[in-house]
This record gives sequence, C-alpha cells and structure tokens, in this order.
Amino acid sequence: MTGPGRGAATIDRGSGPTVLLLHGQPGSGASWDPLTDLLADRFRVLAPDRPGYGRTTGEARGFTGNADYAADLLTAHGADPATVVAHSWAGGAAVLLAARRPELVSGLVLVGAACTPDSVDAVDRLLGLPVVGDALTVVGLLALGEVLPKLRRLTPRLPERLRDPVRVTLPDQGVLGGERGALGRHRRTFATEQRALLHELPEVHGALGGLRVPTVVVVGSWDVVVRPSAGRTLADAVPGAELVEIPRAGHFVARDTPGELAGIITRQAGHAVAPV
Repeated sequence: MTGPGRGAATIDRGSGPTVLLLHGQPGSGASWDPLTDLLADRFRVLAPDRPGYGRTTGEARGFTGNADYAADLLTAHGADPATVVAHSWAGGAAVLLAARRPELVSGLVLVGAACTPDSVDAVDRLLGLPVVGDALTVVGLLALGEVLPKLRRLTPRLPERLRDPVRVTLPDQGVLGGERGALGRHRRTFATEQRALLHELPEVHGALGGLRVPTVVVVGSWDVVVRPSAGRTLADAVPGAELVEIPRAGHFVARDTPGELAGIITRQAGHAVAPV
C-alpha cells in the first residue's frame, strides 16, 4: 500500500501532543478549520485531505486503506501516538487504525461516526448500488456543494422554532473544506467510500469490542445523518467508552460547536498522556 508521500496534502499546525483529524465524506482537511484554530495553541494538529479528496493525489480507499494511510502519515510525520478524531465515515477508518496499530493511537474521539449497522440506512444502501448509486451520488454532491449551502443562508427567515434545527442540519461550503464538483474524481471517491461502508462495516463493527484505547463517542442530539441512537450503540460496543451528547447540535459538530468539541478533545488527550 502506498503511504502518504509527495502526493499527500496535510495541514500541520502547532506543537505538543498530536491530534489527528480525519474528515468525513466528502470534505478535506480544511473542513476542520474552526476546530484546528482552537487546538493549535496546545497541540500539534494534523488534518490531512484523505485519499481521493482535496490536494492529495491518488484514488480513494475503503476503511482499511484509509487506516493504513493514517498509520503511514503518523509515522512519516513522527507524530505518534496521536489522539485520533474522526468524523462520520472516517470513524470506521479510525477504529481499524486503533485495532490494527494501537501503538499509534493514544485515544479516539468518534464524532457522528458510522461504525455500527444501525448507522446505515436505506439511502446509504441505494448510494452503494451500481448505476443508480452513481446517479444519486451526482445529485447528492450537487446538493451538498451548491444547493443546500444556499438554502442554509435563508434560515434567518424561518420561524424561530425551526431556525436552529434547520441551520445545524444543512451543510455550508466550509463543511466540504472548499471542495466543489459532483463529477469526475469526487463522484468516484464518494462511490468507492459508499461501497466500502456497506462491505467493510462488518469488520469495523467486529473490531469495536477489542479496542483498548480510551474512546469518547460524540453525538449531536439533532443529527439526522448518523442518528444519536447509533452513537449510543457505538459507545455501548466499545469497552469503557464515554458517550457525550451535545444538545441542539447536528452532524457537523466541528462547525457548529467547535469550542465544546475542542474541550472534549483536550480532556481526552490529557487523559491519554497522563502518567499511569
């Protein structure tokens, strides 16, 4: 497996214990910017564009391939062990990284992470199909990148009771880390990862009970992408895991409540480096 060499694009800021941020599907390392700004004064923050996204060259990979990529990245940067923070799809890659290379991971923070069977719904299964899934992927990427961010800007006009739930549910362009485009490489990457979600999820789920690194599962109470109930299932499956539910937050926790998430990560990283 080719590691992160010249073709890898990684934000590398700050100094201190390492925090590795793995963005979701789609996105880039810049998707974490609101959080990176808060962490870089006390940690070394690595936020890569995962394979198939942003300025990282090469093709997309599944959970196992992304876990290998993250392991190679930490080693190449001399940045292990790290507190690994993973959002959404990338949660599966973080779990396999911790299961296969525990010496590289001092702790896990899984945010709206898709790691259990109940985190997959009928839409996910449709997106994983040949032909039909490809067509739906194009529509979905156009919506994520162009349509829904414009609708989000209209939320101040909504009745007050709807304003906050709609605002935290809809993506903005920053969630994608400035990425645009529904055709070509983005479509292929999304399709590859969606099929991996369906085919490799049993391996991820099976690894949960064997994890031996401190783990925090973070869920937004208004998350409609990976439901809070799936986060509770995930926390129950990992020995000793802590569940943190953030009220009135949706799927994009790093965007909407970066201060609260930074506090969770700081506490987790502190536990990981504390003397035994």
